[in-house]
Amino acid sequence: MLKKPIILDCDPGVDDAFAIMLANSSNGLDIRAVTAVSGNVGIEHTSRNAIRLCSVLNMDIRVGIGASMPLIIEPRFAGHMHGDNGLGGLVLPEADLVFDSMKAWDIIYDEAVKLEGELEIVAVGPLTNVAIALLKYRDLKGFIKRITMMGGSVTAGNHSQYGEFNTWADPHAAEIVFQSGISITMFGLNATTQCALPFDDLRRLGEKDSIVSELILGIYDYVKSTRRGAGSRITLHDAIAVGYLIDERIADTRSAFVSCEAAGKHTHGMTIVDFEMREGKSPNAEVAMVAYPEIFGKLLEEMVGFYMMSK
Repeated sequence: MLKKPIILDCDPGVDDAFAIMLANSSNGLDIRAVTAVSGNVGIEHTSRNAIRLCSVLNMDIRVGIGASMPLIIEPRFAGHMHGDNGLGGLVLPEADLVFDSMKAWDIIYDEAVKLEGELEIVAVGPLTNVAIALLKYRDLKGFIKRITMMGGSVTAGNHSQYGEFNTWADPHAAEIVFQSGISITMFGLNATTQCALPFDDLRRLGEKDSIVSELILGIYDYVKSTRRGAGSRITLHDAIAVGYLIDERIADTRSAFVSCEAAGKHTHGMTIVDFEMREGKSPNAEVAMVAYPEIFGKLLEEMVGFYMMSK
């Protein structure tokens, strides 16, 4: 089986940690690099978390540092959801890896050209790194096969009435990506929340003896103690987008023209999803509409099985 070459652009982040774990466990993905962006917490934390996660998982890949702030607006973080260090206070061992000498956007371009149009980007944080790459390298869009992103929503937001965090944190970058002409698959809150995981299932995954047990249980302890207002479930948003790269049956999508509102006082970061494509618009994205938690749950079970064998 040919592996899909991907770059995972992320802002670890609790659910980003699961995204990296899941991607690394798949024999169908060839992870060319993990690139970090400011988002859930500052770049000093997201980059450190990214390289330490890759080291814990024995990933011998490029790890790049990206943007420390959005393109235009001031930085906005989500430490109240992910803890001050992004991983709920869990401190991972020092990394055996070293950061790549290239910045994240240069790594994206370098790998895209090497792969002659086969590279897919999985972007699960604010889209700043991807937007900078597109602005710096005008021919990049011809070398990217697809961008699968976690961000936006067809319905409501989570950091404002309409704004989902990743698009809310850098709406200008999101708009550049949506209008890039690259094939996009969007996993918004409307889809990812359908795969919310019961806390007990998360604990059970962590109790299996594997190299990721401590990491999963550390995340479980944090979310169990801090997210009681959200009920008895956690949504691993970013991992669901990665799951689509592994098994596209995880979601049904619908074609739409999507843009991101950057100027609206009350609609900052809102993804405007036009399924009717009025005014002669053509679709620029496939938007996840229905997601299947049983498929996602199976992928997580297989992921832990992989790390049990790696112990």
